[in-house]
Amino acid sequence: MQRIISHTVRIPEIMTHVRRHRGAWAIVIGAIAILATSRGLAYPAPETTELSPQQIEQLARETTKYLPLRRTITFVGSQREYFLGLPPNFDPTKSYWALVVVHGGGQHGRIPFPNTGMARFAAEFGLDAITISPSFSNDDNNASRFPSLGEGEFLDEVLMQLRKEYALRPKILLTGYSRGGQFAHRYALTHPERMAAVAPLASGTWTTPDGRFLVEGIGEVRNARAFLADSTNGSKVSDNLRDLFQPRVAAVAETRAAARAREVPYLIMCGTLDPRLPIAEEFVRSLQSLGYRVSAEWPRTPHGCDDGACWQQHRSEFEKYLRRTVEFFRDVAQGQ
Repeated sequence: MQRIISHTVRIPEIMTHVRRHRGAWAIVIGAIAILATSRGLAYPAPETTELSPQQIEQLARETTKYLPLRRTITFVGSQREYFLGLPPNFDPTKSYWALVVVHGGGQHGRIPFPNTGMARFAAEFGLDAITISPSFSNDDNNASRFPSLGEGEFLDEVLMQLRKEYALRPKILLTGYSRGGQFAHRYALTHPERMAAVAPLASGTWTTPDGRFLVEGIGEVRNARAFLADSTNGSKVSDNLRDLFQPRVAAVAETRAAARAREVPYLIMCGTLDPRLPIAEEFVRSLQSLGYRVSAEWPRTPHGCDDGACWQQHRSEFEKYLRRTVEFFRDVAQGQ
């Protein structure tokens, strides 16, 4: 595999990313300024508001502080990127946890929430970890929702390359918000031998350890293989989930957990104002009933904000996702 390494900040390239998916970046100057302050972050956003070129450039500059290293590798014939954040006082002779943070739909690895924010809290809370933040495909959402459809292999390649350069512990800490949460919990269920802990946040779909498929707005889907194979059922889900209706998704949606998956501790979080809350609660109940170690917290947040007033109202609650996840991972790390 060819690998190209850059230790410089590539602002024009970040700006290109943002322009390509402006709808997922409803962020105003006030929130950008907050990102530069202690414990600040820019808010997660539904797909509505556009940014000005000046806002995009400012955001790009601010978000490089805690994920400053941009790397590229060639994966399946395409150049792909990921970002790294090293802990304060990094010691190359020391072993570190790999903290993998997966972004939501339409975003990339240096998005302020949760990726850059998680790297910031990891540094401030003293989590002994290297933050790894890959940019997953926005052309194929299901490759991110379901690791076996593509992006799981990309993450494996990234980790393999980094293990040649850094002394990473054998098991990883994995988290993600929204579509990133879909990836995180399914990767943990199918690869428990690689996991130290997992924190999926505000997922739009879940697959329980016993193979039940949960979907935002519907709940449990009985016979998910047949349901997803019928494209006319797309009218029953929100627009952002209509690309689920494909044969390859139908084949993997009910995948059961691997042996020993219950050894991995979970933290589940979702906002009480988020329409995804009912399926998050059902996923927690499924873990509890099957003997998994699971903690859950429900911040008072919507799924995202599309204006500064919403962000200001819910800022402290959104920060709970970052703070609680890092605390959870720190407790797990200290116990191993």
